[in-house]
Amino acid sequence: MAQGNPPLTEPRQLIDVRVFARNILARRSWLIAFILFDIILAYLIIVDPILRDAWDFIAPSPTPEEQPVTIWWYLQAGIGLTLVITLISFVFSIIGGLFIALMRISKNPILYNISTFYVELFRGLPLLVVILIFNFALVPMAVDIVAGTQVVDSAGNVTTEGTTGIDFLDDLIQRLVGVPEDRIGSTRLRSRDIDETWRIIFAFAVTYAAFMSEVFRAGIESIGKGQMEASRSLGMNYLQAMRFIILPQAIRNILPALANNFILLLKDTSLASAVAVPEISFLTRQYASNRFRYPEGLLVLSFIYANLTIALALGVNWLEARLQADKREST
Repeated sequence: MAQGNPPLTEPRQLIDVRVFARNILARRSWLIAFILFDIILAYLIIVDPILRDAWDFIAPSPTPEEQPVTIWWYLQAGIGLTLVITLISFVFSIIGGLFIALMRISKNPILYNISTFYVELFRGLPLLVVILIFNFALVPMAVDIVAGTQVVDSAGNVTTEGTTGIDFLDDLIQRLVGVPEDRIGSTRLRSRDIDETWRIIFAFAVTYAAFMSEVFRAGIESIGKGQMEASRSLGMNYLQAMRFIILPQAIRNILPALANNFILLLKDTSLASAVAVPEISFLTRQYASNRFRYPEGLLVLSFIYANLTIALALGVNWLEARLQADKREST
């Protein structure tokens, strides 16, 4: 009896192309459309002289002829300054938010009420109002306390009136803000010595610390109380249990929320234009008023913000998917 040929089998596919394409169209059509639109707009910025002029003014720095082009040059204005404000403010807000969250979950009524007052106050104030208060009220008041109340006579000399200030702190802050060493002993700290960028950074930091504290508090409270009790039964004190057991698990749970707040902070940096900090929103206003080309300036500004925020949003989505996958593997 003749042995027949073995039945033909279809080649094994690692991925079903049709299913993959269908999923891409169903879930990522918006991203494909954005990439195509982004490529077209980038091409127009390259070939169109007006859009190119708007990009050169807004993105790096408005006055490249005044200083050599270095990394520091890119960080003083435009996209570089926007990212610097966002990153430094975010780091400060995380540190402050963590401490405030620990105060909020404390059983000490004084710590709880102080932290709750702080959170409710800064969550209730509009961010623009906080920026204006820091820039025009708190910084001058702090300078008067540190350097003494100052008056300028008819000859232009600065003298103190009433209070003499805190000398060692005055000298320290002058060094930190870059006052020349040979002038520190003979001058007092002035409000204009405090750069507007740092005023903005602290305004963002104290405001977002209130929001970050609620994120941290929710993350800490999401960990079962048995974790703390088990840690204490092993001989750990409260701080050790928080550091080694509770916080690592809480931070893992709140990473997507922290990343979302980072995106919100990046977009809120546009409010720095209210006090003439040369980030991309302020430079757009400057370009539009100087050239009378509002559509081109706003188009470039939207292009920059859309690319920054969507890139970060994709990173957040990837992070959430990765965390969910790790949770499924661990269970």
